[in-house]
Amino acid sequence: MFTRTNAGIGNENLFHDVDFVVYCEGKAVDGEGSSLDEMFWDRIFTESGKSVHCKSMGGKSVVRPLAEKVVEGISNVIVAMDRDYDEWRGLIIDHPQVFYTYGYSWESDVMLDFQFAPALSLFVTTTHRPVIKSDFDTFRSGLSQSLRRVCALDYKYIGHHEKLFDRQSPMSIIAAPSGREPYVKAAIMLSKAKTLGHFQTAQLPTEEYRTLCGVRSFYGKVVSRLVFHWFAYRTKRISGSRRAVYEAFMDTLASSLDVASVGHPRNAHYAAAIARL
Repeated sequence: MFTRTNAGIGNENLFHDVDFVVYCEGKAVDGEGSSLDEMFWDRIFTESGKSVHCKSMGGKSVVRPLAEKVVEGISNVIVAMDRDYDEWRGLIIDHPQVFYTYGYSWESDVMLDFQFAPALSLFVTTTHRPVIKSDFDTFRSGLSQSLRRVCALDYKYIGHHEKLFDRQSPMSIIAAPSGREPYVKAAIMLSKAKTLGHFQTAQLPTEEYRTLCGVRSFYGKVVSRLVFHWFAYRTKRISGSRRAVYEAFMDTLASSLDVASVGHPRNAHYAAAIARL
């Protein structure tokens, strides 16, 4: 991929007959399948009237160099990446064709606001959606508060060569006890931090921490797994409940995401980015 000329990369949109080719993170899927990253970014652009072909290229270590290449002046290409902690660390690439998620990752953006009914229908058939939705809103609000400290701790050590937890295994720091709401096992991260000793990736401003939203800013794959397991917990006691699959859950949420409604900071973020194209 990286041995191709700038002109070759810039002309790929003609092959797919689209306005832009969007290179994004995620593991490529063979054949007619798509990665969840591709599903999310396709939703963002097509709902805004742009015809795109999304291609998962791998992790940020693969995608970021391509973003740096786009800055050189390649047209008809967009590089879309997870924000991670790049903004806090001063690593954002400011260019109209380089897109970042609003929150830590696309999973974070989905968890902030999604169509509740389709999500619930994966687990159970019920007319008591308002009650369950109210319970979920309470859970998500509490989750965002509880994740603030965890997020700050994760950021503090993110630049360390050892991570506080295995980012390829989100469930390693999630507890999903039977009959109880899922939660992050913060004690594991605190214990790991003690073994790493004093370390500070970069200073997190006090005002930033005070207004920090855990659901938006913490590692998105952990947040989305917590939400998924909350649905499983909440519906398990309802007669006729079904066992759902995480990937199908996220596919449903991403493909039905409302990215057009005004008044939502996430939607405003993407509208402003697309307006720069």
